Amino acid sequence: MRDFIDIQAGLELTDNDEELYRELLSLYLSDTHFDVKELNDIIMKSSEEAAGYVHKVKGASRQIAAKPLAQKGQEIEDILRGKAQGNLAPLINDFCDLYIKTKKEISSFLEEDQN
Repeated sequence: MRDFIDIQAGLELTDNDEELYRELLSLYLSDTHFDVKELNDIIMKSSEEAAGYVHKVKGASRQIAAKPLAQKGQEIEDILRGKAQGNLAPLINDFCDLYIKTKKEISSFLEEDQN
């Protein structure tokens, strides 16, 4: 297992179809967008909208078994939806860090196949 994506769990989510899993990882890199400034701007307008923004990244992360990022996203979403209490700032910082590291790990994994 890698630090940010659980390859085995990801393969299990695709019925062990490695080609499909790699395609999902590629789509994640190209289509999953997260920007902390954008999130902060949305938070200022609406907690519910901000929760939806985080939810998209969290959901996409779950689909590829990026467990740490999905878990951190759930924590943020719960606070934004009023289901939990907590300090958003450090959680959002952690989420940003995990997002960047997850995308790097995915890129590295996909490049290994090409070498």
